[in-house]
This record gives sequence, C-alpha cells and structure tokens, in this order.
Amino acid sequence: MDYMQNLRGYFFNFQSTGKYKTLKMYFAISIIILFSFNLQSNVQALKETHYKKHWINDSEFTNSTSPWFPVINGDISDVSAKISSEQANYEILGEKGLFSLIADPPLDSNWTAVSNTEYPTLPENAYITSDGCRVSHEYDDQTAVQNPSAHWDRNFTLPVNLTDYIITSASIDSIVYADASLNIDRAGDTEARNDHVDSMDTYDIGDYVRFYILISDLEKEIVYEVAHLQPEDLGSGDPPGTDILPDTNMITVPEEVLIFYLTSVLNTDKSNFTLTLGIRLHFEDNIADNWDYDKFNELIIKSVNLTFTYEKKIDQATIISWNQIGDAISGSKIEIKNATLNFKYKIDQMWPLSLSFNSEMRILINNYEIDRFIKLSSFSTEFQELKVGGFDVTSNILKNTNISLSIQIFIADEFALNHPIIISIDDVYLEISYVAWSETPPSTNNLIWIAFIISLIVIALLASLSLRSYIFQPRKRRKLSHLRLRTQKFKDINNIQGIILIHHPSGLPIFSHSYSTLMKGKKTIFSGFIQALSIIGEEFSKENQTISKDIKSIDKLDYHNTTELDLKKFQCLILDIEELRTVLILKSKSSKRLKRIMFNFSLALYLNVSEDLKNFDNDISSFPERIIPLLDEYFELHYKENFITELYEKDIQRIKKDFKLSKIQVQIMNTVFLILREKLSFRLLNIIEKLDERNENSVIDAIESLIEKKLIIPYNQ
Repeated sequence: MDYMQNLRGYFFNFQSTGKYKTLKMYFAISIIILFSFNLQSNVQALKETHYKKHWINDSEFTNSTSPWFPVINGDISDVSAKISSEQANYEILGEKGLFSLIADPPLDSNWTAVSNTEYPTLPENAYITSDGCRVSHEYDDQTAVQNPSAHWDRNFTLPVNLTDYIITSASIDSIVYADASLNIDRAGDTEARNDHVDSMDTYDIGDYVRFYILISDLEKEIVYEVAHLQPEDLGSGDPPGTDILPDTNMITVPEEVLIFYLTSVLNTDKSNFTLTLGIRLHFEDNIADNWDYDKFNELIIKSVNLTFTYEKKIDQATIISWNQIGDAISGSKIEIKNATLNFKYKIDQMWPLSLSFNSEMRILINNYEIDRFIKLSSFSTEFQELKVGGFDVTSNILKNTNISLSIQIFIADEFALNHPIIISIDDVYLEISYVAWSETPPSTNNLIWIAFIISLIVIALLASLSLRSYIFQPRKRRKLSHLRLRTQKFKDINNIQGIILIHHPSGLPIFSHSYSTLMKGKKTIFSGFIQALSIIGEEFSKENQTISKDIKSIDKLDYHNTTELDLKKFQCLILDIEELRTVLILKSKSSKRLKRIMFNFSLALYLNVSEDLKNFDNDISSFPERIIPLLDEYFELHYKENFITELYEKDIQRIKKDFKLSKIQVQIMNTVFLILREKLSFRLLNIIEKLDERNENSVIDAIESLIEKKLIIPYNQ
C-alpha cells in the first residue's frame, strides 16, 4: 500500500514538470509504432519517386528525323522555316524587283498600232520609223474630221504577282518633237490661209496637238494618263512658214501618283499591264465661206522610259512557329515541383524597327502564352539566352496532357521588305521536376527496420528538444521572418501598377502615375479609370457608411479601413482619410503589408497637405513635389524607375578591385552592362528577374550596396 502511494506521489511530481509532456510525446509515438505492427498485413506503403527530365527531344536540332515541325499562319509566301547548321531558322522572305523599259526610240517590232476608241479616225500618216512614233496630217474642212488620233500599245508581264508586293519607287520620262505649218490657227493669229485673203472669222481654242502616255490593264477597264504635253504656242504666227518644237520632255505625274496608278492597275490585273503612246490632233473651221487648210508636218514621240521598283509585302498578323509535342506526365498522384524553359535566339541582321516596331517572339506551352514577349527589335546578331538560369514555366505545365511547346515569330504590322531576314533558335531545353507516389506492399523485415529507425529518431529528438526549443528555433524563426518580409517587399513593389491621389469632395485627381505595362495597348483605360474612380469610390463608400459613422477621428483609422475592388483585369485598393482618397492599382490581390504601408503613406501625406485639401482651389501644381518623396520613402518605388551607370564595361576588373566587389556584385554589374548594350537605362527589377531566383535575397542586398557605392544611380538624378 505504501509502495503504491509512493508511486502515485512520484508520478504526480513528474506531472508538474516539463518532462511529463516529453514522456507523453514518447509514449504516443511508441503506441503509433506498435499499432503499425498490428496493421502491417493491411497497410500499403506509398513509394515516393523524384524525377528530373529534359522534356524536349532534339534540343540542338541535330536529328535528321527531328520531332520539331513548323506551322505558318498567314501568307505562306511571306515566311518559311528550315532546320540547317544545327539550328531552327525562321525566314522572313523579303525580296526586291526592278522593272525597266527603255524605248529610245520605240521600235516597230515592239509596239502595235491600235484604234483610239474615243477618237477612232487615224491621221493621214501614222507609223513608227527609226526616229520613233511619227504622225503627219493636213486638215481640209471638206472632210470635217477635226480630231484624228494615233495609238501604239505594248503589253508587259512581270515575273511576280504584284498584288503581294509594294511599289516603292517609280519614274517615267518621254521626249517629243513637233514641226507645224503656220497655217494652223493659234491664239494671236490673224490669217487662216497662205493667200493673205482669208482672215479668221471664228475662233474657239484653236488647232493643237496633244502627246500623251497611258497606263492600263489589258482590258483597258482602268486607264490612267501618266505623262502629256500640249504645246500652247506651237504654230503661232501667220502663214506662210513653219514652227518647230525642239526635243522636249513630257510633263509627268508626281512619283507618289505614278506609284498609285501602277499599284491600282496591277492589283486589278495581277502581273500584266499595257503602256500606250498617243498623239491626238484637234482642228477648227476658222473660215466661214471658204476652205481652211491646217497642217502638222511632223509629230514624233522619240523616246519613253519607265522604271519602278517593288518590294515583298509582309502581311500583318503572319505567324511562323517551330513546335514540338512531347509526352504527358501521367498518374493520379503527381506533383509538379518545377519547370524551367530556356533557349538561345538571334537574328542575322538588325530588325527594321521603323517598319514593324511591334513584331515579337511569343512562347506557348500547351497553347497558353507565357508572360515573356521579346521584341524583334531587341534581338542581337549573336546568340543570347531567353533568361540567365532559365524562365520559370511551372504554372504552364499540365498533368495527364501531352506537353506541347511552340516558339513563334509574330509579324504585327504590314510592311515592305527588300531582303530576307533570318531568325534562329538553338539549345531548346524544358527541364521538369516532379514527384510521383505509388503504392507498394511493405515487408515485415522492412517494418521492423522502420520501427527501429523511428525509435532512434525519437530518442535523438528528445535529447535535442531543449536545445532546439530555446536556441535554434527562435534564431531560425527570426531569419525566416526577415526573409519573408524582404521577399514580400519586392512582391508588393512588383504588384503596384499605378497610383492615383484624389481630392475626395471634388473628385479631381491631384496626382497619378503608371509604373507598368498593365495598360499596354489600352491608352485610354488609365485616364478613363481616373474619371470613373469617383463614381466607383462613392459606391463603395455607401456600402461602408456604418463604419464611417463610427470613426470620429483620424486616430481611430487603421489599415483595416482600406477597401479592395476586384475589377477582373486588375485590383483597386482604396483608402479615404478626410479629403484625401488614395488608390493603388494592382495586378493581383494585396498583402497585409501593402495595406499597412498604404495607410501609413496616406496618413503622412494627409498631415502634410491637409490645409491645401481643405481649402482646395483646383490648383494641383504644388502637390507632386511633396508627394513623390513620400512615395519613395514608403513604397520604395525607385525600384520600378530607371537607373544607369556612369562606368564602362571595359573597366570591370578595375571596378571590382577598387570597390572590393563580391562575386554576386560583379555578376550584377555584368548584367547591367549587358542590358545597356541595347537600352539607355535599366530597372532594378530587370536585374532581379535575370539572375537566379534562389539567390533573390543576396541579389537585393548586393543591388542596395551598389546603390550606396553610387556604382548604379537613378537615371534622372
């Protein structure tokens, strides 16, 4: 009896110490182990298998039966795709052509005399000689043919269909000669005949000749005059005698008009057109009661030259892609851990920025575009990586679905290209890590070993419990908390797409700024959103009237008074403090940290500008200089602004030595120099994106130290 009482007393004392909790933990684990032995015949163990595989076959384009295949959407004459020299090529098929007609003089064998349907009567003489196309005619008013004309046609066929080309330059010139008797009647003449008897009783526009050149389709449904000459004073003076027009150039239409006429005709008749050389005469009866004789002795078209160049038209929205469909990651118990895509790309010459600024490379995995668009204008003539260390595409990988990859070149604008451009990719790697679980029946021997090992682990855990509880865990918690806070800061900075500050009573914005490409292609959304914000704000204010009535002073406000609106394309975080309304435009849901910072910023700003807001007179000119420093102080948005360096890449070794730079600091400076080869400035977030994400905390420390050393400085400092 005494023995049992002593045992109960000992156990009671043990319960009162922390060792009792440890004993309970050990006892519970022991029961679980014993229970596992009892169920060993019915329990299945889960076998965990880790995989890390390259999912792309023929990554280096060396296989003659490569699984890669091209797809072209749009005009197949604009682009082509080939694998050569162990790389996949996208060819933009620019081309230049030249048409040149030099008829000096026009030859009889090349030109055909045809009737002018409007003035079908031929002159007395119309033929081609060694001098060119020649006409002569004497008018006798007995015949009353007042408008004889002559036409010579020549048909041309181009080697290409010009509806798929753009004419970029054009010119035409022609030389004519004329010899006319003075008995033709022009302004200022008083005699109509050589006998000096008959004066002109009637006069309208007089006698004249018109030389001209026409361009048309073969059926002459579309006809344009591209050159002409109608001498105004040819034949002026009274007979007898002659008047000569020496070799003279026809008057031609401007180049842009000639290009339009050629384009119009060739779009109708594709590859064919007709050039017509014409001479038309006009005579008047100037004698009322007698005969009138008017004579053109020689009218000659001595030469005609037509030249134009054309370039291949690259159609808008043409897409050319290299594609591969790989295996699926199949199974019911699978977790995708990580997927990284990387490849090299280059261009054989600089992309014509002025012709097609918006053309870009796009990447699709399982037919979904990843958030990585690369302007063709930024391509280098040397191979460069998609991203140093690869681009994270984990969210794009689907289970139980064949994994497809498409690397596209997208032509965003229609333009003329006079030479081929080749874009190449190589070393395409998609590395996927995943875990698969499978059920396997455990053996008795395995269970015994498992139980033994677990027992050893329990003993070790009990032995280290105090050390872990009082030393290691607090230290680790502090380190993790600091890291999470640091990482969250950059998540919040990256999340902010714009900020708008509004005088609440009037609804007038006193400050606004956009920090991202969220509004890309939607220039009116940002300004329109500012105008609509007052209405949106009033709606959410009505819903929170009860809360507003309970808040008697600024002292009772905190970050919980912020309101977040989900507007599908983006989020809006809104906070009202008296007359000040603060709006953050975010691309995803806000964190508690961001709400607290927004509250602290709004409160600090309100205390700074409250008098101006209470007596607001619509003058916002003084606000930015007080707002911008507070924005940087609270949100650290300088990480989204542009930076430069005044150093030179060739001095990197000296810089490393003088400033005692670490390895990661040197890596950052090299990344800066790489960006500045193509751009005038860079953003700090660009550097963080390009470097290994696993070292993000170290990268941030290194960037801040480089700013302190003034090795990288703000662009507008």
